[in-house]
Amino acid sequence: MIKSKINKGTVFFILILLILPLSIYAGGKKEEVKEPVQESTDTSASTEREPIGDVTLEAAAMVNGIIIPLKTYNGQVQAIIQQYASKGVNFQDAQLADLKIKVLENLIDQELLYQDAKSKGLTVDDAAINEQLDAVKGQFPDEATYISQLAAQGMTEEEIKKDIGKTLLVEDYITSKYGPTIKIEESETQKFYQENSQYFSKPEQVRASHILIKVEPDAEESVKKDALDRINAIKDRLNGGEEFSELARNLSEGPSNVNGGDLGLFGRGQMVKSFEDAVFSLDVGSVSDVVETQFGYHLIKLTAKEAASTVPIAEVKTQIVDHLTQVKMAEMITSYVASIKPDAKIEKYAK
Repeated sequence: MIKSKINKGTVFFILILLILPLSIYAGGKKEEVKEPVQESTDTSASTEREPIGDVTLEAAAMVNGIIIPLKTYNGQVQAIIQQYASKGVNFQDAQLADLKIKVLENLIDQELLYQDAKSKGLTVDDAAINEQLDAVKGQFPDEATYISQLAAQGMTEEEIKKDIGKTLLVEDYITSKYGPTIKIEESETQKFYQENSQYFSKPEQVRASHILIKVEPDAEESVKKDALDRINAIKDRLNGGEEFSELARNLSEGPSNVNGGDLGLFGRGQMVKSFEDAVFSLDVGSVSDVVETQFGYHLIKLTAKEAASTVPIAEVKTQIVDHLTQVKMAEMITSYVASIKPDAKIEKYAK
Protein backbone atom coordinates (compact mmCIF):
# COMPACT_ATOMS: atom_id res chain seq x y z
CA MET A 1 0.00 0.00 0.00
CA ILE A 2 1.37 3.40 -1.00
CA LYS A 3 0.68 6.31 1.31
CA SER A 4 -0.39 9.39 -0.61
CA LYS A 5 1.47 12.64 -0.60
CA ILE A 6 -0.49 15.85 -1.10
CA ASN A 7 1.30 18.45 -3.17
CA LYS A 8 0.93 22.21 -3.04
CA GLY A 9 -1.41 23.45 -5.74
CA THR A 10 -4.06 20.82 -5.00
CA VAL A 11 -6.78 23.45 -4.69
CA PHE A 12 -6.32 24.68 -8.21
CA PHE A 13 -6.17 21.07 -9.35
CA ILE A 14 -9.92 20.89 -8.71
CA LEU A 15 -10.39 23.46 -11.45
CA ILE A 16 -7.97 21.69 -13.76
CA LEU A 17 -9.67 18.35 -13.12
CA LEU A 18 -13.03 19.79 -14.09
CA ILE A 19 -11.94 21.78 -17.10
CA LEU A 20 -8.67 20.60 -18.58
CA PRO A 21 -7.68 17.12 -19.74
CA LEU A 22 -5.00 15.79 -17.40
CA SER A 23 -2.09 14.06 -19.14
CA ILE A 24 0.81 12.19 -17.60
CA TYR A 25 3.75 12.39 -19.94
CA ALA A 26 5.95 9.34 -19.89
CA GLY A 27 9.23 10.01 -18.20
CA GLY A 28 8.54 13.72 -18.19
CA LYS A 29 7.49 16.45 -15.79
CA LYS A 30 3.85 17.38 -15.48
CA GLU A 31 2.98 20.85 -16.48
CA GLU A 32 2.17 23.06 -13.54
CA VAL A 33 -0.60 25.64 -13.76
CA LYS A 34 -0.31 28.54 -11.43
CA GLU A 35 -3.48 29.80 -9.98
CA PRO A 36 -4.35 33.47 -9.91
CA VAL A 37 -4.40 33.47 -6.16
CA GLN A 38 -6.91 35.20 -4.01
CA GLU A 39 -7.48 37.01 -0.75
CA SER A 40 -5.80 37.86 2.54
CA THR A 41 -6.04 35.77 5.66
CA ASP A 42 -6.85 39.00 7.48
CA THR A 43 -10.56 39.18 6.70
CA SER A 44 -11.17 42.33 8.69
CA ALA A 45 -8.72 44.41 6.70
CA SER A 46 -9.88 43.57 3.17
CA THR A 47 -11.74 46.30 1.29
CA GLU A 48 -13.36 43.51 -0.72
CA ARG A 49 -15.37 42.71 2.40
CA GLU A 50 -16.88 46.20 2.55
CA PRO A 51 -18.61 46.67 -0.82
CA ILE A 52 -19.64 50.21 -1.68
CA GLY A 53 -22.28 51.13 -4.24
CA ASP A 54 -23.29 48.69 -6.97
CA VAL A 55 -21.36 45.56 -6.07
CA THR A 56 -22.29 43.86 -9.34
CA LEU A 57 -19.88 46.18 -11.19
CA GLU A 58 -16.79 44.82 -9.42
CA ALA A 59 -17.84 41.35 -8.28
CA ALA A 60 -18.10 38.05 -10.11
CA ALA A 61 -20.05 36.64 -7.17
CA MET A 62 -20.68 37.12 -3.47
CA VAL A 63 -20.46 34.32 -0.91
CA ASN A 64 -21.95 35.00 2.50
CA GLY A 65 -21.48 38.71 1.88
CA ILE A 66 -17.86 38.35 0.70
CA ILE A 67 -16.94 39.54 -2.78
CA ILE A 68 -15.19 37.37 -5.34
CA PRO A 69 -13.57 40.10 -7.48
CA LEU A 70 -14.50 40.24 -11.12
CA LYS A 71 -10.84 40.71 -12.07
CA THR A 72 -9.93 37.44 -10.30
CA TYR A 73 -12.61 35.62 -12.26
CA ASN A 74 -11.63 37.24 -15.56
CA GLY A 75 -7.95 36.53 -14.87
CA GLN A 76 -8.56 32.81 -14.42
CA VAL A 77 -10.74 32.58 -17.52
CA GLN A 78 -8.11 34.36 -19.62
CA ALA A 79 -5.28 32.25 -18.20
CA ILE A 80 -6.99 29.06 -19.36
CA ILE A 81 -7.90 30.52 -22.75
CA GLN A 82 -4.29 31.61 -23.29
CA GLN A 83 -2.94 28.25 -22.19
CA TYR A 84 -5.06 26.51 -24.82
CA ALA A 85 -4.34 29.15 -27.47
CA SER A 86 -0.60 28.57 -27.01
CA LYS A 87 -1.27 24.98 -28.12
CA GLY A 88 -3.34 26.07 -31.12
CA VAL A 89 -6.72 25.33 -29.53
CA ASN A 90 -9.50 27.92 -29.46
CA PHE A 91 -12.76 27.72 -27.51
CA GLN A 92 -16.06 27.66 -29.38
CA ASP A 93 -18.92 29.72 -27.95
CA ALA A 94 -20.54 26.80 -26.11
CA GLN A 95 -17.20 25.65 -24.72
CA LEU A 96 -16.35 29.16 -23.54
CA ALA A 97 -19.69 29.46 -21.79
CA ASP A 98 -19.08 26.13 -20.04
CA LEU A 99 -15.56 27.20 -19.06
CA LYS A 100 -16.86 30.40 -17.46
CA ILE A 101 -19.45 28.49 -15.44
CA LYS A 102 -16.82 26.08 -14.12
CA VAL A 103 -14.34 28.84 -13.25
CA LEU A 104 -16.98 30.77 -11.31
CA GLU A 105 -18.17 27.67 -9.46
CA ASN A 106 -14.57 26.82 -8.59
CA LEU A 107 -13.98 30.29 -7.14
CA ILE A 108 -17.17 30.04 -5.11
CA ASP A 109 -16.11 26.63 -3.80
CA GLN A 110 -12.70 27.97 -2.83
CA GLU A 111 -14.29 30.89 -1.01
CA LEU A 112 -16.51 28.48 0.91
CA LEU A 113 -13.47 26.40 1.87
CA TYR A 114 -11.60 29.54 2.90
CA GLN A 115 -14.44 30.71 5.11
CA ASP A 116 -14.71 27.23 6.59
CA ALA A 117 -10.99 27.19 7.36
CA LYS A 118 -11.15 30.65 8.94
CA SER A 119 -14.07 29.59 11.13
CA LYS A 120 -11.80 26.91 12.61
CA GLY A 121 -9.18 29.50 13.56
CA LEU A 122 -6.57 28.51 10.96
CA THR A 123 -3.93 31.06 9.90
CA VAL A 124 -0.96 31.29 7.55
CA ASP A 125 2.56 32.31 8.55
CA ASP A 126 3.85 35.52 6.93
CA ALA A 127 7.12 33.78 6.09
CA ALA A 128 5.25 31.24 3.96
CA ILE A 129 3.47 34.02 2.11
CA ASN A 130 6.74 35.86 1.44
CA GLU A 131 8.37 32.65 0.24
CA GLN A 132 5.60 32.14 -2.31
CA LEU A 133 5.78 35.79 -3.35
CA ASP A 134 9.50 35.38 -4.03
CA ALA A 135 8.67 32.32 -6.16
CA VAL A 136 6.17 34.37 -8.17
CA LYS A 137 8.75 37.11 -8.73
CA GLY A 138 11.28 34.50 -9.77
CA GLN A 139 9.15 33.65 -12.79
CA PHE A 140 9.95 37.06 -14.27
CA PRO A 141 13.32 38.07 -15.76
CA ASP A 142 13.55 41.21 -13.63
CA GLU A 143 11.69 43.44 -11.17
CA ALA A 144 10.60 45.89 -13.88
CA THR A 145 8.91 43.13 -15.90
CA TYR A 146 7.18 41.84 -12.77
CA ILE A 147 5.83 45.30 -11.92
CA SER A 148 4.67 45.96 -15.49
CA GLN A 149 2.85 42.64 -15.61
CA LEU A 150 1.09 43.42 -12.34
CA ALA A 151 0.02 46.78 -13.73
CA ALA A 152 -1.21 45.18 -16.94
CA GLN A 153 -3.46 42.87 -14.91
CA GLY A 154 -4.67 45.69 -12.68
CA MET A 155 -3.05 44.08 -9.63
CA THR A 156 -0.83 45.37 -6.82
CA GLU A 157 1.76 43.44 -4.87
CA GLU A 158 -0.37 43.77 -1.74
CA GLU A 159 -3.25 42.09 -3.55
CA ILE A 160 -0.92 39.31 -4.68
CA LYS A 161 0.17 38.73 -1.07
CA LYS A 162 -3.44 38.62 0.06
CA ASP A 163 -4.22 36.11 -2.68
CA ILE A 164 -1.24 33.95 -1.74
CA GLY A 165 -2.31 33.95 1.90
CA LYS A 166 -5.78 32.77 1.03
CA THR A 167 -4.54 30.05 -1.31
CA LEU A 168 -2.02 28.73 1.23
CA LEU A 169 -4.63 28.65 3.97
CA VAL A 170 -7.04 26.59 1.86
CA GLU A 171 -4.23 24.25 0.73
CA ASP A 172 -3.13 23.65 4.33
CA TYR A 173 -6.72 23.13 5.40
CA ILE A 174 -7.60 20.47 2.83
CA THR A 175 -4.19 18.78 3.18
CA SER A 176 -4.64 18.33 6.92
CA LYS A 177 -8.32 17.42 6.56
CA TYR A 178 -8.02 14.82 3.78
CA GLY A 179 -4.33 13.99 3.29
CA PRO A 180 -4.09 11.37 6.06
CA THR A 181 -7.20 9.58 4.78
CA ILE A 182 -6.02 8.99 1.21
CA LYS A 183 -4.10 5.87 0.31
CA ILE A 184 -3.43 4.48 -3.15
CA GLU A 185 -3.37 0.70 -3.46
CA GLU A 186 -0.79 -1.04 -5.63
CA SER A 187 -3.64 -2.56 -7.64
CA GLU A 188 -5.00 0.92 -8.44
CA THR A 189 -1.63 2.01 -9.80
CA GLN A 190 -1.36 -1.11 -11.95
CA LYS A 191 -4.90 -0.69 -13.26
CA PHE A 192 -4.32 2.92 -14.26
CA TYR A 193 -1.05 2.04 -16.00
CA GLN A 194 -2.68 -0.78 -17.97
CA GLU A 195 -5.77 1.21 -18.96
CA ASN A 196 -3.91 4.37 -19.99
CA SER A 197 -1.02 3.06 -22.04
CA GLN A 198 -1.22 6.07 -24.37
CA TYR A 199 0.23 8.23 -21.60
CA PHE A 200 3.31 6.06 -21.27
CA SER A 201 4.37 5.54 -24.87
CA LYS A 202 7.78 6.97 -25.68
CA PRO A 203 8.21 7.96 -29.36
CA GLU A 204 11.32 7.34 -31.41
CA GLN A 205 14.07 9.79 -30.50
CA VAL A 206 17.46 10.66 -31.89
CA ARG A 207 20.51 12.47 -30.62
CA ALA A 208 22.44 14.58 -33.07
CA SER A 209 25.07 17.27 -33.40
CA HIS A 210 25.25 19.89 -36.12
CA ILE A 211 27.46 22.56 -37.59
CA LEU A 212 25.65 25.68 -38.76
CA ILE A 213 26.76 28.45 -41.06
CA LYS A 214 24.10 31.16 -40.78
CA VAL A 215 22.53 32.88 -43.74
CA GLU A 216 19.20 34.69 -44.02
CA PRO A 217 16.62 33.21 -46.43
CA ASP A 218 16.39 36.53 -48.31
CA ALA A 219 20.14 37.12 -48.43
CA GLU A 220 21.77 38.07 -51.73
CA GLU A 221 23.02 35.21 -53.86
CA SER A 222 26.65 36.21 -53.28
CA VAL A 223 26.14 35.94 -49.51
CA LYS A 224 24.46 32.55 -49.86
CA LYS A 225 27.27 31.31 -52.11
CA ASP A 226 29.87 32.41 -49.56
CA ALA A 227 28.03 30.55 -46.75
CA LEU A 228 27.67 27.45 -48.92
CA ASP A 229 31.36 27.51 -49.79
CA ARG A 230 32.21 27.72 -46.07
CA ILE A 231 30.00 24.75 -45.08
CA ASN A 232 31.39 22.69 -47.97
CA ALA A 233 34.93 23.51 -46.84
CA ILE A 234 34.04 22.21 -43.37
CA LYS A 235 32.62 19.03 -44.94
CA ASP A 236 35.91 18.53 -46.78
CA ARG A 237 37.75 18.77 -43.46
CA LEU A 238 35.40 16.17 -41.96
CA ASN A 239 36.05 13.88 -44.89
CA GLY A 240 39.74 14.45 -44.24
CA GLY A 241 39.37 12.95 -40.77
CA GLU A 242 38.95 15.98 -38.50
CA GLU A 243 36.71 15.58 -35.44
CA PHE A 244 33.10 16.75 -35.86
CA SER A 245 32.77 18.11 -32.32
CA GLU A 246 35.98 20.18 -32.61
CA LEU A 247 34.93 21.70 -35.92
CA ALA A 248 31.49 22.46 -34.44
CA ARG A 249 33.03 24.07 -31.39
CA ASN A 250 35.35 26.27 -33.45
CA LEU A 251 33.33 27.00 -36.60
CA SER A 252 29.59 26.49 -36.02
CA GLU A 253 27.54 29.67 -35.70
CA GLY A 254 24.73 28.04 -33.72
CA PRO A 255 24.35 28.26 -29.91
CA SER A 256 25.13 24.54 -29.58
CA ASN A 257 28.73 25.21 -30.64
CA VAL A 258 29.82 25.41 -27.00
CA ASN A 259 28.71 21.77 -26.66
CA GLY A 260 30.49 20.64 -29.79
CA GLY A 261 27.25 20.98 -31.74
CA ASP A 262 25.33 18.52 -29.52
CA LEU A 263 21.55 19.07 -29.64
CA GLY A 264 20.64 16.34 -27.16
CA LEU A 265 17.72 13.95 -27.60
CA PHE A 266 14.68 15.02 -29.62
CA GLY A 267 11.73 13.48 -31.39
CA ARG A 268 9.83 14.18 -34.58
CA GLY A 269 8.14 17.54 -34.75
CA GLN A 270 10.77 19.36 -32.71
CA MET A 271 12.99 20.51 -35.58
CA VAL A 272 12.20 22.21 -38.89
CA LYS A 273 11.11 19.68 -41.49
CA SER A 274 14.17 19.66 -43.75
CA PHE A 275 16.43 19.20 -40.72
CA GLU A 276 14.16 16.47 -39.29
CA ASP A 277 13.93 14.60 -42.60
CA ALA A 278 17.71 14.56 -42.89
CA VAL A 279 18.52 13.49 -39.34
CA PHE A 280 15.94 10.69 -39.14
CA SER A 281 17.24 9.21 -42.40
CA LEU A 282 20.83 8.89 -41.10
CA ASP A 283 22.53 5.86 -39.63
CA VAL A 284 24.18 6.30 -36.25
CA GLY A 285 27.67 7.75 -36.70
CA SER A 286 27.05 9.10 -40.21
CA VAL A 287 27.08 12.72 -41.34
CA SER A 288 24.55 14.29 -43.69
CA ASP A 289 25.13 16.18 -46.88
CA VAL A 290 24.62 19.93 -46.59
CA VAL A 291 21.07 20.65 -45.35
CA GLU A 292 19.44 24.03 -45.93
CA THR A 293 16.92 25.54 -43.49
CA GLN A 294 15.71 29.06 -42.82
CA PHE A 295 18.63 29.40 -40.40
CA GLY A 296 21.33 28.63 -42.96
CA TYR A 297 23.38 25.58 -43.95
CA HIS A 298 23.92 22.58 -41.69
CA LEU A 299 26.00 19.45 -41.46
CA ILE A 300 24.32 16.92 -39.15
CA LYS A 301 25.84 13.95 -37.37
CA LEU A 302 23.56 11.31 -35.86
CA THR A 303 25.09 10.13 -32.58
CA ALA A 304 22.31 7.94 -31.13
CA LYS A 305 18.87 6.57 -31.93
CA GLU A 306 16.24 5.27 -29.52
CA ALA A 307 13.32 3.21 -30.83
CA ALA A 308 9.75 3.89 -29.74
CA SER A 309 8.94 2.11 -26.50
CA THR A 310 6.67 1.99 -23.46
CA VAL A 311 8.04 3.48 -20.26
CA PRO A 312 8.19 0.86 -17.45
CA ILE A 313 5.70 1.37 -14.64
CA ALA A 314 8.55 1.76 -12.14
CA GLU A 315 9.59 5.01 -13.87
CA VAL A 316 6.12 6.60 -13.76
CA LYS A 317 4.73 5.10 -10.56
CA THR A 318 5.21 8.30 -8.57
CA GLN A 319 3.35 10.31 -11.21
CA ILE A 320 0.48 7.83 -11.27
CA VAL A 321 0.17 7.83 -7.48
CA ASP A 322 0.20 11.62 -7.46
CA HIS A 323 -2.50 11.77 -10.14
CA LEU A 324 -4.75 9.24 -8.39
CA THR A 325 -4.23 11.04 -5.09
CA GLN A 326 -5.32 14.32 -6.61
CA VAL A 327 -8.37 12.69 -8.19
CA LYS A 328 -9.45 11.28 -4.80
CA MET A 329 -8.71 14.59 -3.13
CA ALA A 330 -10.87 16.43 -5.68
CA GLU A 331 -13.73 13.98 -5.14
CA MET A 332 -13.59 14.44 -1.37
CA ILE A 333 -13.44 18.22 -1.59
CA THR A 334 -16.28 18.34 -4.10
CA SER A 335 -18.42 16.19 -1.84
CA TYR A 336 -17.63 18.31 1.22
CA VAL A 337 -18.31 21.61 -0.54
CA ALA A 338 -21.63 20.22 -1.79
CA SER A 339 -22.57 19.45 1.82
CA ILE A 340 -21.96 23.01 3.07
CA LYS A 341 -23.16 24.91 0.00
CA PRO A 342 -26.89 24.73 0.74
CA ASP A 343 -26.38 26.75 3.93
CA ALA A 344 -24.40 29.50 2.17
CA LYS A 345 -25.82 32.67 0.68
CA ILE A 346 -24.42 32.81 -2.86
CA GLU A 347 -25.09 35.54 -5.43
CA LYS A 348 -23.63 35.30 -8.94
CA TYR A 349 -23.05 38.35 -11.14
CA ALA A 350 -20.49 37.28 -13.78
CA LYS A 351 -21.78 36.52 -17.25
